[in-house]
Amino acid sequence: MVSYDDLELVWDSGRSVRVIDQEFTVAVDPVSDVSGDFEAAIVLITCREGFDPEKLSKVCGRGTCVVLPEKMKDEMIPSNDKEFVSPGDVIDIYGVLIEAVKSGDTLSYRFNMKDSSFLVSPSPTDLENVRSLENTANVAFLSTSSDIDLDKVVRNAVKLKPEVVIPYRYHGERSLDGFKTELEDRNIEFRYANK
Repeated sequence: MVSYDDLELVWDSGRSVRVIDQEFTVAVDPVSDVSGDFEAAIVLITCREGFDPEKLSKVCGRGTCVVLPEKMKDEMIPSNDKEFVSPGDVIDIYGVLIEAVKSGDTLSYRFNMKDSSFLVSPSPTDLENVRSLENTANVAFLSTSSDIDLDKVVRNAVKLKPEVVIPYRYHGERSLDGFKTELEDRNIEFRYANK
């Protein structure tokens, strides 16, 4: 876990990340084994891959709003409050402005909390219209899984121009030292946010 602008940033494991403002949590893809017990105010689902309604139900409370891609309307969602989005949609939930961004077969999400903006992208090499996202996120969670070309992730990060990049979806066998150096050479801070 790391802090940014009085917010806690957590990568649980796999594709699950959280941004926490005291008791208010925005969770992205809480389908991996998440650490600790928490209830999310907002859950953002990027794709059907790995989607698990049972694991999702563990973080949903009475007031949880779940945001999903339009093509997941047929899924069983353990929440009464659901929003289905397509790329380019912008919605406001509990004062959090959320934008759905196309990235390959998944959605990435850009959202604002407090005075900070976050981008969570499971497919950062496939982000569409990267230039339109330039300077729109203070912190970018970018997947660095083994099937992703890190050089292309660096190029897209440079175009995005976040203050901080936090890698996620990687395993210990993949070194991120070169990735970290490339970003820091371009004045982009690199931080780990492991649980």
